[in-house]
Amino acid sequence: MKKKIPLQILKTLEPFLKKESTMFEIIPQDQYLLKIVDKDKNSDFHFIIEEFKNQSTFSVLVNRKPHSDIATKIDRKWVNVNVLEKEFQSWLNILEEYDNIQSIFDDNIVEAFANEYYSEFEIIDEDAEINPLKVKQILLLDEHLEKIQNNIEKYKTENNEAEIDNIICEVIELRENLTKKSKKWVIKKLSVVWGKISKQGPILIKEFLSEGSKYLIKESVKFIVEKGIDILP
Repeated sequence: MKKKIPLQILKTLEPFLKKESTMFEIIPQDQYLLKIVDKDKNSDFHFIIEEFKNQSTFSVLVNRKPHSDIATKIDRKWVNVNVLEKEFQSWLNILEEYDNIQSIFDDNIVEAFANEYYSEFEIIDEDAEINPLKVKQILLLDEHLEKIQNNIEKYKTENNEAEIDNIICEVIELRENLTKKSKKWVIKKLSVVWGKISKQGPILIKEFLSEGSKYLIKESVKFIVEKGIDILP
């Protein structure tokens, strides 16, 4: 398939394939040259490169949503490959602003807990947004998440049913992506799961986030990420 596409176009797209973020993901498919979507399940924001043409210089047809910071509609236009990165960065900047701005739709309590947990990992390596965790670390995290998935439902009440169901969905998604996503994505997602559990109160914190299990996971991840070593037996 790739040999049906001019090499210059492939070289233009290659840097995008290496991008990793907690805000967007690249969707493998055959319909377009590249499809990047907002990770928010409630969002239809996207950045799609539909096709290319060569008229003295290469151009690509970009389909992006939102159009800008003043309109959420779709913007579809031909763009010279030389400014494609600038076009993508413009789209990404809007996603980042959505992520950072406070609104009535945000859960500040969960966010505060999640930020506290995330800050404890101290991810500083340059490839944290690209490379996955080590296999033994993945297995440790999966065991921890499996315990949450299998046991948290017994704490469900009429008042927290939606929140518990949401935690279970988040845990399932995280487990499914432990081997597919980068270190940073996994830790960011784990921090959110821990934040949502913490909001449910001390009983769930003691059950699933005891200092012993949390410390082992946190310190193991931190050392693997920072030092590139495997400290698990």
